[in-house]
Amino acid sequence: MSSKENKEIYDLRKYEFFKKTLSYLLFTIIFIITSVLSLIFIYHIFSDKVVFLRLNIFSFDVLLKISILLIVYFLFDSFRLFYTLKALNVNIQFRYIVKLVFINIFISNITPFATGGGFAQIYFLNKKGVSIGDATAASTIRTVLPIIFFSVSTPIILMCNKNILGIFSNDRISIYMGIFMLIYIFIVYQIYKLIKKPRNIKKLVYKSIYFLESKKAIKTQKTKKLIKKIFMEIDRFSINITRFFYGNKRDITLSIIFTVLFLLSLFTFSVILIKELNPKASLADIITSQIVITSIMYFAPTPGATGVAEGGFTLIFANFVKKRDIVSLTFAWRFFTIYLGMIVGMIAFYLEIFKVKSKKQ
Repeated sequence: MSSKENKEIYDLRKYEFFKKTLSYLLFTIIFIITSVLSLIFIYHIFSDKVVFLRLNIFSFDVLLKISILLIVYFLFDSFRLFYTLKALNVNIQFRYIVKLVFINIFISNITPFATGGGFAQIYFLNKKGVSIGDATAASTIRTVLPIIFFSVSTPIILMCNKNILGIFSNDRISIYMGIFMLIYIFIVYQIYKLIKKPRNIKKLVYKSIYFLESKKAIKTQKTKKLIKKIFMEIDRFSINITRFFYGNKRDITLSIIFTVLFLLSLFTFSVILIKELNPKASLADIITSQIVITSIMYFAPTPGATGVAEGGFTLIFANFVKKRDIVSLTFAWRFFTIYLGMIVGMIAFYLEIFKVKSKKQ
């Protein structure tokens, strides 16, 4: 290969690297703008419009508890990925797993439906010598385990939690509950079919795509390629889940335990913050309400569920604290659970990207 061709390849890679870096920067700016606008909206609709942010409402004791909880929270998140990989017989240094967790927090929260985080983890795991199949399996299972938890718990909470039911008008409660129940039953059933009977899902996809093609919604030349791609993802999902459950029982158990502990630590942020502002608030109400909010966040289309998260949190917890404190509470919750991890993740991501780029050169 001539020096001219090498230069062209180098320039092309440099351009692609610059374009990718710029796109993530733009996504980050969109996330920041959306977050600020969400807080402004909450200030005008839900607060008493006296003070926008009053972070001094939280005592030093609470901030100390939150700081300890943050360490535990990030460790549990790291351990759930670590043992998921071990269940698939993949061994990666725990220190590197911690870095991947922060990268996932950053990328997930700047991409729609939190899709980018999984791809980023797969990319960096592959750079560490992990096969695409194993990396995809770990990323998929890490995401599916919480979804299973929310799929089971959320419908029950929606039917039993009076605080959440009170948000809706009485004449529409049954309609809302019915819709939520149908959605969650459908999701659980589809996950089951993907694992146990992927052929049935393939038939449905096949018929659906050709129906859309007949209605000119999909171009004919793209039909076969699209079907092949979807079938490959269905097979990959089914095989990966099966492989996980045939792995080391100890590692499987630990991955599930750390997933539950991770979720509990996530819900604890709300408990500590709200209890500081309203000691009489019910612990059960806070946790069950937080489960519903987090469940909605998993399926929100906005980057990092921005707007949806703040709005849902405020809507449900507005009656737990004084109006003048709701903006500060919402910001503190997002800052400790998302913003702080994103800042660390952004630094880790760009350092890792530049490291990979320098190795290529």
